[in-house]
Amino acid sequence: MKKTLLIVLAVSGLAACKPRQDAGNVKNETMKLHDEVMADHGKIVANQMRIDTLLKEMKTLKQLFPAIDTLQEKTTLTITLNNLFKAEESMNNWMHNFNPDFESKSEDSVITYYKTEKQKIRAIDSLYKKEIKKSDLYLLKFKKP
Repeated sequence: MKKTLLIVLAVSGLAACKPRQDAGNVKNETMKLHDEVMADHGKIVANQMRIDTLLKEMKTLKQLFPAIDTLQEKTTLTITLNNLFKAEESMNNWMHNFNPDFESKSEDSVITYYKTEKQKIRAIDSLYKKEIKKSDLYLLKFKKP
């Protein structure tokens, strides 16, 4: 009986020592991730502009790279551009829907909200990185010969 009581007290003591997350920390983690994604936003926009320029200059592109199939390249460029726009739109939607007003909310609900938002921004970060990598690799094809 004493052993059981000691075990229960020890487990309770260990559980009490576990640091409790507070809303400020979870918010800071979420916003830090947001800032990292926004740092990649410039790469998204830069690749959009490069692709847009290539689409507008298909005639010049054909002169520089006579072996390319301009119809196929136009299709691929358009798809790549649309994917970059979708990634950017996902970030814009997240920012538009983000609501940090928690004046009358409990700390637990604030923590839950920021954890959910952190998951969403992680997904956007993954999408950004994927589309940047794909478009960077594709655009390497059009480096000056």
